[in-house]
Amino acid sequence: MTGRRRDGLTSGMQMRSSASWLSACLAAAALAGLPTVAAADDWDTCVKQSGDLAVAACTRDINSGRWRGRDHAISYNNRGVSYYQKGDLDRAIADYSEAIRLDPTYPPAYNNRGAALYQKGELDRAIADQTEAIRLDPKYANAYTNRGIAFKANGDLDRAIADYTEAIRLDPATIPGGRAVPYTGRGNAYFDKGDFDRDIADQTEAIRLNPKYALPYNNRGNAHLQKGDLDHAIADFSAAIRLDPDYAQAYYNRAGAWEAKHDLQKALADYDAAAKLDPWDPDAADAIERVKEALSGT
Repeated sequence: MTGRRRDGLTSGMQMRSSASWLSACLAAAALAGLPTVAAADDWDTCVKQSGDLAVAACTRDINSGRWRGRDHAISYNNRGVSYYQKGDLDRAIADYSEAIRLDPTYPPAYNNRGAALYQKGELDRAIADQTEAIRLDPKYANAYTNRGIAFKANGDLDRAIADYTEAIRLDPATIPGGRAVPYTGRGNAYFDKGDFDRDIADQTEAIRLNPKYALPYNNRGNAHLQKGDLDHAIADFSAAIRLDPDYAQAYYNRAGAWEAKHDLQKALADYDAAAKLDPWDPDAADAIERVKEALSGT
């Protein structure tokens, strides 16, 4: 069985490791001299809320006429983040691009546009944007993390590992999602290189830093599985499920471990759970049929 990533799924009875999410950053503008309480409320809503409410507030903030230069770029960047969170990548990219036009030296807009381009599968452009963010701010840990994710998706595992390592060296506490994120990402890259011991070490550190983070438990379980340690794999998948009961990948992975142990009833129950949580996954449906056939002796 080989590792399976959220950003590069393949078919067959395979374990799935979850990739770290690329994160977009909100930023603060100088708030001195806001002309009205309503304007201040729009800014606050733009930064702190999400969805249509945030987009509407950000739009009023952009159109208020009170911002210039970097502050105006920040307003576009923040609306771009709201669009990104809604899954409207084209509008997010348009807003990040306008932020860059208004202030070509503003690193978060490049990093955030890169994150949106990654989600659209435009890996080379994503890497170029995050590289520019790093050139403008060499201590930008989140940009290193996001570029590492893009390098990994592009198959450049050594560069991905180098970027995650640099993010860890800098200040991973500034990364949205916390210090565990670059360790999880670097572990994923080691997994793809077949270095399961280093993967386990990085996922373990991610768990130490954030014991409530389900993703590294799932990923460490996959590495244990590759080493033939089924009991530790099942324990990790179970921990991921306990932390996130809707984690379809963890159910699917635990089912594979149960199947490898020839405990077909438990495997079937977990495949059923995975299929209910992700009904568009053909692998779970195929696995259910395979296990049912094995149980019936056909």
